[in-house]
Amino acid sequence: MKYQLSISIGKSSDKNSASTKAVKDCANLFSKLDYKDYNLFFAEEISTIRRYVLIFKELAKFYILLKKNSIVGIQYPMLNNVFKYFIKAAKVKGVRFFCIIHDIESLRLGGLDDALVSKEVENLNYYDCVIAHNHNMAKWLRDKGMTTNIQSLEVFDYLLNEVPARNINSVFSKTIVFAGNLAKSNFIYSLSQIDNWDFNVYGPNYKGDNQHKSNVVWRGEYSPDEVVYKLDGNFGLIWDGNKIEECDELLGNYLKYNNPHKFSLYLAAGLPVIAPKNSAIGKVITDYQLGILIDNLTDLHNVEITEEEYRTYKANCDKVKNKIIKGGYFLKAVEVVENLLKSK
Repeated sequence: MKYQLSISIGKSSDKNSASTKAVKDCANLFSKLDYKDYNLFFAEEISTIRRYVLIFKELAKFYILLKKNSIVGIQYPMLNNVFKYFIKAAKVKGVRFFCIIHDIESLRLGGLDDALVSKEVENLNYYDCVIAHNHNMAKWLRDKGMTTNIQSLEVFDYLLNEVPARNINSVFSKTIVFAGNLAKSNFIYSLSQIDNWDFNVYGPNYKGDNQHKSNVVWRGEYSPDEVVYKLDGNFGLIWDGNKIEECDELLGNYLKYNNPHKFSLYLAAGLPVIAPKNSAIGKVITDYQLGILIDNLTDLHNVEITEEEYRTYKANCDKVKNKIIKGGYFLKAVEVVENLLKSK
């Protein structure tokens, strides 16, 4: 038997909508691979002690349900410092566990707190196999003491029911789109300094005046399922922080190891990508010729792209797009993991 186990905590009103698109997409792909859902939701309104009592009871029921030699897929993080004990107990029944990492909290916070890093690596070592974002993240985990098997996802998928219609031969214009939570992206208010490009910005918490005479225009806020059809431009931008000269110290460091989900959004929309040279996703962009890499946003003053070069980027993006909108990267990674676990 194969199961996907999820435990989420939030407001009662969020029960059906709390998950991010990345989490929902992975859950849908687990189901496609015949993983039986075992989803637990606990309201944050109840006391912590009461919540953990309920979690313990539900995990006990799940333990009884588990057949010998089952495989359980987890979306990490999930009850990091508690769930490892359930894994240890279930291994008595020959149950094997693997997880796909969405975030490594200790790394997201800078990776400098040795105690926090050590604890997180210890938690991950309880799994029989871990799917990391990319080779950079896998190496970081190894360097910090990871001993369990690590597979690389390479790119997060972005499931779509309908392919965004874009003409590969469309006329190129120097227009960049940026989508995300604008509360942590104050650099967008300095983009007017890069006056040889136009910028279309999407997302919540925009504080500009949105004067259309500017080369920076806020285009609204949309759900993850909607925004992919709304993006209007030629490139998607990956950047974080307050300045156009450099990325935020913490978030910029995290880009060296993680796969930002907006990268998948841009590719799903068929857009080539602009990203920092030292980002982990930069290797994917280079290997597949999916866009351009920069040291800082002021480099855009000197970036010149011919229509022929742009068509090449666009054609390469469309090849990757056809894979990520169908879940190709996740399905392949899980196939590799399953073969590994079955051989144990």
